[in-house]
Amino acid sequence: MKMDPVKFLFYLFNIHLGYTSSQAINNRPIIGVLAQKPYSGMLDGLQDKNYTSYVTASYVKWLEAAGARVAPILTYQPYEYYVNITSSINGILLPGGESSITNSSGYGQAADIIYNQVLEINSGGTYLPLWGTCLGMEELLYLAAGHQDWLTPCSALNKADPLMLEEGFEQSRIFKDMPIDVLRSLYYYNSTINFHSFCMTKENMMESGMAQSFKMLTTNLDYQGLEYVSTMEHKELPIFGVQWHPEENPYEWADDEDHSNTPHSKEAILVSQYFGNFIVGQARLNNQTFASKEAEEGSLIYNHQPTYVYPWSPSSMQVYLFR
Repeated sequence: MKMDPVKFLFYLFNIHLGYTSSQAINNRPIIGVLAQKPYSGMLDGLQDKNYTSYVTASYVKWLEAAGARVAPILTYQPYEYYVNITSSINGILLPGGESSITNSSGYGQAADIIYNQVLEINSGGTYLPLWGTCLGMEELLYLAAGHQDWLTPCSALNKADPLMLEEGFEQSRIFKDMPIDVLRSLYYYNSTINFHSFCMTKENMMESGMAQSFKMLTTNLDYQGLEYVSTMEHKELPIFGVQWHPEENPYEWADDEDHSNTPHSKEAILVSQYFGNFIVGQARLNNQTFASKEAEEGSLIYNHQPTYVYPWSPSSMQVYLFR
């Protein structure tokens, strides 16, 4: 059920902010971002095309701006690699992209292992957050459904929207401490950008049983009027998903006809910053560390240089490429 405008205004006037936690805070968090196979055209303008995976730089900038360091998580690595890195970092982000969510892709294979590691680590009493953006949220839903695909084809490419708030959204971890100006920006302005061709409907969330595990916090409409879940969080575990792209507002500047609607307004930037601060804040609640300083430093994105690919690949301004 949607929150009507009158109730929303009442909520704004009665919102209580503040956050307390008895957990020790980690002010040097490292968040792992999963790499994936380069999409079509990404390498066209490069003389050296011998790269097997990439991470979009806007995710890195978004997390760094909120106070985290980033460690790329590579694909097609041994199982022990994923066990080691998930037990060393403080949070994980599954990014958007064009990879398959199934085990037919390196992204899907790695995400499957990571997801199960996150479940195991959290069940052992260690708080390890997992965030999915766009394809990453679709991946979370696929894995949570036991490798069943409940997604529906939809039309939401290059679509900027406000968020349609569901009843009870204010009780969620994502929204409960959101400042009023950010909430207004989300509710009244086209402050989120979508680039996806598959959606999870509320009906499929219910039918699949995933609504028993995940709170549906916001929805949106695609170009054809199909309503889909756009923000969700697990009811018990620190697992979160957004179908839209908070990292794009400040960092992706393509203005061709396929990428012309990304919002760069003050309101859109506030929204992006809040969600970056949120996921990094979640990572601060984890105190895992690498086995050594050398291992930590060797894992970081600082060991790699971003490549400017926008002139021939407008989906991203910059990417980190890996062999």
